Amino acid sequence: MLKSFSWPDFLLAASVFSLFWFLVIGLLFYRKEVFGLLSGSKADAEPLPHSWQNEVEEFEDSSPDDLMGKSVLDEGVALVSAEDFSFVDKDEQLGLLADVQEEVKSICSILEKEDGGKEYFLSLFALVKSKYPAVASSPALSAINAFIREHVPFFLSDDELDSLWV
Repeated sequence: MLKSFSWPDFLLAASVFSLFWFLVIGLLFYRKEVFGLLSGSKADAEPLPHSWQNEVEEFEDSSPDDLMGKSVLDEGVALVSAEDFSFVDKDEQLGLLADVQEEVKSICSILEKEDGGKEYFLSLFALVKSKYPAVASSPALSAINAFIREHVPFFLSDDELDSLWV
C-alpha cells in the first residue's frame, strides 16, 4: 500500500496537515493576534517606556512594606538582640575566661623579663586569684588550667594547678 505513494505526494500531504495544525493552534490560542494580523490593524497596547525615557515614573516614597504591610511573627516567637541571647551567665561568657587569660599572659611576660621561677609565679598568681574569686567554681576552670599549663615556662602538676584556686 505504501508503494503507491511517492515522495512528492508524501511531502504535499505533510505540508497540508502541518498547515492545518498551525491554523487550528493559531485560532485556538492566538485568536486576537491572528485576526489582528489578518485585518491589518496594529495592536492596541503600546510598548512600555524604558528607564532612559522621560515618561517613566519613579516610586521614591514607597517602601516594600507599603504593598502588603509589615510581617507578623508566629505565636510564641520573639525577636531578641544578640546581646540579650546567651546560654550562660553574661559575666562568665563575656569576660571571665578572657580576663584571666590576659592576666596569666602578663604574669608569664613578667616571669620572662625577670627570670622568675615557680615561687615568683605563685606569688603573682595570688593577686589574680583574689581579683577573680569566681573562677574557682566556674565551668571554665579546666580551660583556664590548660591555658596556664601551656604558657608558664615550667612544669605544673595537676595538684599544683588545683591548689592555685584554693
